[in-house]
Formats: sequence, C-alpha cells, structure tokens
Amino acid sequence: MLSEPSEGVFFVVRLPSGWQLCTCRHDEYGPMGLPDFWVETLDPLLHIWLAHFQKDLAKEASSRHAALEAAVGLLVAGYDAFPRGEVKRGVGKRRYLVRHGGELARHMHVPRREVEDAFCIRGKTNWVVDPRHASVPESARRVRNLLPITEKWEEH
Repeated sequence: MLSEPSEGVFFVVRLPSGWQLCTCRHDEYGPMGLPDFWVETLDPLLHIWLAHFQKDLAKEASSRHAALEAAVGLLVAGYDAFPRGEVKRGVGKRRYLVRHGGELARHMHVPRREVEDAFCIRGKTNWVVDPRHASVPESARRVRNLLPITEKWEEH
C-alpha cells in the first residue's frame, strides 16, 4: 500500500454489483490523463459486464455483446460518461486540489474519503466542482442504453 501523496485521475464507474472507484496515481503509472486512463478502465469494465451478461442474462448475452462491439469506438471516445476527477498539488505543495464534476452521490457508496485515501491526501484536500469534469448527458445515455443501468448520475 502506498503511503505518499500523489497526483492522479479517477473515475467512478457503474458495475453490475454497484459503483467502483478506479484510480490512476501518477507516482505509480506516470502522468496519465483522463482520456488515456479511460482506455485502461474501459477494458476491465466491459469484461465485467460481459461476464455478468453470460451469467445472469444468458438470453441477451449475444445481442448485448454485439451491441457493445459495434459501439466500442464511441465508448472509447466517451470518457466523459461517468463521474470523474483529477487530483493536483495545490498552493504550497502540502495541499491537494480535487477537481470533479460534482456527481458523487451517497447512493454510489464512494465517499470523498475513499478518493482521498487512494491518493493518500486525506486532511490535505480542497474539493472543487469543475464543470469540465461533469458527465456529458449524451455519453451517459449511450452507456445506459448499452448496459442495464437505470440510475442517472449526470445533470445533478
């Protein structure tokens, strides 16, 4: 477990079992931005959903797989579908700034402290809503059309 603070980026994605925090610490993976980290996040996300379709929605598995395959280019480009943010050093380098879209909700069970713990910045953090990190409704709808997700997180 890393104990030094780090800058980085994160997504909160919806899996069949609930919401999941996915982090990219720059001290571990290098200075990867949100679009690049989305590509790294998307592969396991889709594998988890495909396994869910095979196990729990067997009759729909082939058609859902085909729909995901047809839309993979749009999904790769759609890094703005889920809640996300970035962690940057603040003024004085002892504080950190978390810029996010303001969409983390209690029902997601991904509290701010989980994000802070992942980057080892608890107690040293200012959270700022940044509209550039808000989910794009069209991208979120596309994901909901492809995956059996009923809840909305964008436009809050």
